[in-house]
Amino acid sequence: MRVLIVGAGIAGLSLGIALRRIGADADLVDVTEDTEGASIGLTGRAVDVLAEIGVLDACAAAGRVLGPGRSVFDELRDEHGTRLPIPGPPGPPRPPAPPSGLPSAITIYRPELARILRAAADDAGASRRVGPTVETLRQDADGVDVTFTDGTTGWYDLVVGADGIRSTVRRLIYGDLIQPIYTGHMSLRWILHDGPEGEPGFYTRTGGMVAIAPLPSNVTYLATGLDMPNERVDPATARQLLRDVLAPYPAPYLQALRTAITEDQTVLARPFEWLLVPEPWHRGRVTVIGDAAHATTALLSSGGGMALEDAVVLAQELAATPTPEKALDAFMARRIDRVRTVVEVSVELLEMQKSNADQRAIGAVRGRALGALSAPY
Repeated sequence: MRVLIVGAGIAGLSLGIALRRIGADADLVDVTEDTEGASIGLTGRAVDVLAEIGVLDACAAAGRVLGPGRSVFDELRDEHGTRLPIPGPPGPPRPPAPPSGLPSAITIYRPELARILRAAADDAGASRRVGPTVETLRQDADGVDVTFTDGTTGWYDLVVGADGIRSTVRRLIYGDLIQPIYTGHMSLRWILHDGPEGEPGFYTRTGGMVAIAPLPSNVTYLATGLDMPNERVDPATARQLLRDVLAPYPAPYLQALRTAITEDQTVLARPFEWLLVPEPWHRGRVTVIGDAAHATTALLSSGGGMALEDAVVLAQELAATPTPEKALDAFMARRIDRVRTVVEVSVELLEMQKSNADQRAIGAVRGRALGALSAPY
């Protein structure tokens, strides 16, 4: 089987690795090899995927590892930095994660994750081309004829769009019917090298939250955001927005970090958007996965994990099912409920945060979702 993967991000590279492990040919194309981003949290079953595609050890060595039974949401603090009790859900307890013996989460610098996945895809024998992307698709019962933007052509048994929230493949099969929805919230993310020392965790105040995670080599990752119009934010404005968000937090650590936002620092300002492609995600032998199918906000720390899961589940179904069309149907059946949970609950958590909902109520919503996601993919 020959598969074209459009997009070489988390979903695309992971799918390339997984396909090679089942003996399929995988061709990846992407317009660039540059990886923008700060840090990403891979929680729960996402760690199982890293093990399944053979990159767990490399990711653990490059990131911050939480051992079994722990959660990235355990370190909750108030605006002064005082540790708060973990809010337990009212009602039935969250189901325990099945014991795998693997770490519960890995937080890793996104460009480093991309480097690890690219190396693993190359080692597995996946083909990668940087520059062209898909221009046209023409399919029949036997396969898909593809024309690329550089004028080259190819024939494939299956085409997979893993090309992100503004997916070209999704547009080619759905037109402009499905567009990202802005939540009204702009995310701010910052990677600081050799910054001040302090306690990591989720710092909360009325209507807001600041997440801080340490990474190897004395690197600090900070994520927060604010409500504002969906507009382009230049670098100087992004730095000032972050200063403004941190200003009301009296915690000494946050104020020390605020002081470190000097003019040479890069703060990424990106809109929190979401989308969920309705069933099915495929048309014939062309499908979308990852953010191209189900983009989400970061409030459940599960968007990257869903992309990883998509990759291995699709490879599993292609190996187990006689035709690509039947494999895509089986893939859809396994994925839709999990990704719908992540998309819908992530948006719900953002709205609860913005409305200053009680942390116990937020914890209950998050806990039920994480409990459901602890089941095998």
